[in-house]
Amino acid sequence: MRKRLPVALLATTGLLMGVLAPTLAAAAPPAPPPGAGKIAPTLAAGLDQQDTQDFWVHFTERADNSAARDIQDWGERGRYVHTRLTATAERSQAAVRAQLDERGVDYRAHWIVNAILVEDGTAELARTLAANTAVRQLIPTRTYQTPDPIAGTAVAEVDDVEWGVANINADDVWEQYGVTGDGITVASIDTGAQYDHPALVAQYRGNTGNGTFDHNYNWYDAANACEGDAPCDNDGHGTHTTGTMVGGDGATNKIGVAPGARWIEANGCCPSDAAIVASGEWFLAPRDLTDAPETADPAKRPHVINNSWGSGSPTDSPFMPEVLQAWTDAGMFGVFANGNNGPSCRTSGSPGSQTSEYSVGSYDVANQISSFSSRGAGQNGTIKPNISAPGSDVRSAWPGGTYNTISGTSMATPHVAGAVALLWSAYPDMIGDVDGTRLLLNITAINTYDGQCGGDEEYNNVFGEGRLDALALVTAGATGTSRLEGVVRDEAGEPMAGVAVRAEGPVARSARTRADGTFSFQLVAGSYDMTVTGPFGYGSDARTVTVARDTTFRHDVTLTPSERVAVSGVVRDGSGQGWPLGAEVVVTHESGFRAAATSDQETGAYRLAVVPGATYTMTVATGTPGYEPYRATITVDTEDLVRDVDLSVSFACTAPGYEVERDGQWERFDRGTSWRATTVDPRYPGFDGRVGWVFNDPGKRTNRTGGAGGFAIVDSDHLGEKRVQDTYLTSPSFNLTGRQDAAVEFGTDLRPAVNSDASVDLSTDGGRTWTTVWQRTGFPGADGPGSQAVRLPDAAGKRDVRLRFHYEGQWSGWWAVDDVFVGNRTCTPVS
Repeated sequence: MRKRLPVALLATTGLLMGVLAPTLAAAAPPAPPPGAGKIAPTLAAGLDQQDTQDFWVHFTERADNSAARDIQDWGERGRYVHTRLTATAERSQAAVRAQLDERGVDYRAHWIVNAILVEDGTAELARTLAANTAVRQLIPTRTYQTPDPIAGTAVAEVDDVEWGVANINADDVWEQYGVTGDGITVASIDTGAQYDHPALVAQYRGNTGNGTFDHNYNWYDAANACEGDAPCDNDGHGTHTTGTMVGGDGATNKIGVAPGARWIEANGCCPSDAAIVASGEWFLAPRDLTDAPETADPAKRPHVINNSWGSGSPTDSPFMPEVLQAWTDAGMFGVFANGNNGPSCRTSGSPGSQTSEYSVGSYDVANQISSFSSRGAGQNGTIKPNISAPGSDVRSAWPGGTYNTISGTSMATPHVAGAVALLWSAYPDMIGDVDGTRLLLNITAINTYDGQCGGDEEYNNVFGEGRLDALALVTAGATGTSRLEGVVRDEAGEPMAGVAVRAEGPVARSARTRADGTFSFQLVAGSYDMTVTGPFGYGSDARTVTVARDTTFRHDVTLTPSERVAVSGVVRDGSGQGWPLGAEVVVTHESGFRAAATSDQETGAYRLAVVPGATYTMTVATGTPGYEPYRATITVDTEDLVRDVDLSVSFACTAPGYEVERDGQWERFDRGTSWRATTVDPRYPGFDGRVGWVFNDPGKRTNRTGGAGGFAIVDSDHLGEKRVQDTYLTSPSFNLTGRQDAAVEFGTDLRPAVNSDASVDLSTDGGRTWTTVWQRTGFPGADGPGSQAVRLPDAAGKRDVRLRFHYEGQWSGWWAVDDVFVGNRTCTPVS
C-alpha cells in the first residue's frame, strides 16, 4: 500500500527537531579519562560487580627476534631470544612494577608475553595502570581446559604397534631409516605425567640411570599439584599424550611415535591461563627446582611442545600468539589440538583456531573423520585444522603403570609432535626450522576430501591438509622441497581459469588455475608426472618434469582445441511465408562450452563448430519482431550435423507478413452490456460493496485502453484510502463449439499499483469452477494502454464458456478494460 504521510505529522517532526537540535549540540560529552579505551569491556564490567579481580596488563613494546633464525647453535639461539625478551620486559614494565610495589599489590611479571598478571586489582588501580603510555591493554583472566577424554573402544593391535602409530607409518620410519627420535626432546603443557611409568621411564630426560632421577630442568609444577619434587599426574591426560609421543617399553607396548626421543613436562593445563603462560615461559628457558630466574637455561629447552588443550567452546579469541612466536623464534615447534566440538562447522577452539597456530583434527581407524573433531573455518576464515591424525580409540599410557583407550583431538595432536621429532632426529640440520617443517607436514599429508565445511581435496575445513604420514615426511626431509608454478593459456595466448592441474610423484598435489591462468605447488623435490586436463573442447597436456631442491620450476602450458565438427542449416519462417530469417544460433554444453553464429539475412544459412560426441542445448532467436524463440536438445556424433530450424510467429501476430483473423464475439461497452459486475463478501475492514466494476468513468479517467467510446473500469484511487475492492466483471456464456483456436483479446489500462491483483479467469462448465489464464500481481508500473491476447486451449470446442475480470485492491490505481473479443483468433500470412 502507498504511504501518504499526513502534513501535520511532518510539521510536528520538524518542530521537535528544531527544539532538540540546539540542546543536543550544546551537551558535549565529557572527555574520557586517560587510558579508558585500554580496559577491556569485560574487565570493566567485572570490576563494576566486584571489588577486586585478577587481570592482565599487556605492554606495547615487542622484542624483535628475527635475527635468531640465522643462529645455528641451539643453546646460543635460545639465549639470544631469552635475553631480548627479558630485556624488553624489564624496560617497558619498570614504571608499572614500581607502582605495584609501592601499593603492595601482588603480581607476577612475564617476559614471554610482555605482560604482568595483577592479583586482586581494583577498578581504580586498573584506571591508573591504563593511563601509562607503555600499556597496550588490560584484559581479564580466563580459563582453558584439557578436553574431557572421550571413552574409547579397544582397537585390535597391529602386531605389537598401536594402530595410530602404524597408521601414520611411524614404524616404517624406524625400520627404513633406523630413526626413532634420538637427540630430540619433546614436551607437553598438560596435566603432568607419571615419570616412572614402564612405557615412559626410559625416555624421561630426568632419568640419570641406575634408578636415580634428577628433576631439575625437566619438570615444572605450574599447578602446585604434586607432593615433593617429582612429576605427577592426578588426571591421566598428560601421561596419555606423552605416551603417544614417545612411549614404549621395548616389548609389546609400542605406543609412541618417537620412542627414542626424551620428554620433559609442565602441568600448566589448566588451572588458569597464568599457569599456561608460565609453562610456556619455562619451556623456553627451563629452571631448576628452586624456580629462581637466575637458574634459567635456554639451552635445555625442548624441541617440540605438544598442546592438547584449548577453549571449551568455539572461539578465535587470541591467546598464545606471543608465546608461539617466541617459541618459533627460538626454533621450538608448537602443535595444538583443534578441539572436540564437532561435527558442526566453525567449531574450532582457541588457540588452535588461530591463524598463527598449527592445529590437529582427529580421524578413526577407518580413516574417517571423528564425529567430535572440531571443524573450521578458523580465525579470519583460515582453513582449520591444519592437519589430521589418529585420535579415535587411541591406547596409551595411564597413571598407575597401566594403559587406557580414549579418544579426542588431544590424542591426535601428539602423533604430529612425535612425527616432527622423527623428522628432526633424522635430519638435525632441520632442527629449529619451524616454517620448513610445517611446509613438509602440509605437502606430505595424504589428501582427504571432505567438503562439508568448505575447501577441496588439497585443503579443507575437516581434514586440513590431509592425514599425517610420518614416512612421507621423513622421506621428504631427505630430498627437500621445491616450487612448481606456471600458467595455462589457450591457442590465442589468453589465460584459462579453472583448468585442472595435477602432479604425481613423491607426493601428489592438484589445483585449478586462477583467474589469470596461473597455478603453483609446493612439492618435495623429485620427478613428477604433470597432467593439465583441459576443459570441454580442449585437449590435455601430459609430461614428466623434474624439480630440484630449493628451486622454482616453471611449467607453462598451451592447450589447443580438440577436434570439431560442424552444425549447420537454414533458419526460415515456419508459419506459412517460408522466407529465410537472420537469427542468432547458439549451441551450449553443460560444461560452459558455447558456440554461436548468425544466420544470413538473405539465405537463412548458418554454420558453427562444436565438439563431437556430446549433447547440446540449441537456441535460435531472430531480431525480426513477432517470432517465438526456438529451443531444442541436439546430439552431435562424430560427423557434421545438419539442423534446419523453422521459427513460428508469436500468438501476438506482430510479425511482418501476417495478420490476425477473428471469428467470434466482441464487447465494446458502448451501450448496455450483458457483462455483469459483482462484488464478493467483505474480507477486509472498511469494505464497501457499493462500488466495483462500473461503466460510467466516475474518476474521469477517459478511455486509455486503446479503444474508443465506452469502457469498463474499477477505480480504486477514486474510491479512496480506506475502501477495499474485491470485484468481478463476468461475461455471458459463449458457445465455442467447432472453434479450435479459442482466445480472449482485450484492450487494457492498468495503472501503477503496489497493493492490488488483477486477473482474467476462465470457466468451461458454466461458472462452477474457474482457472486463472492471465494475471498481474503487485504491479509497480503502468501496464497499458495496450492489447492483451491469451490463448484458451481448454475452451476450444466447449459449449458453455465464461470469462471474468477479477480485481482486488485498496487505494491502488485502477483497471480499465475495453474491446473484449472471445472466439477463434488465428495468425495468417498475407501476400
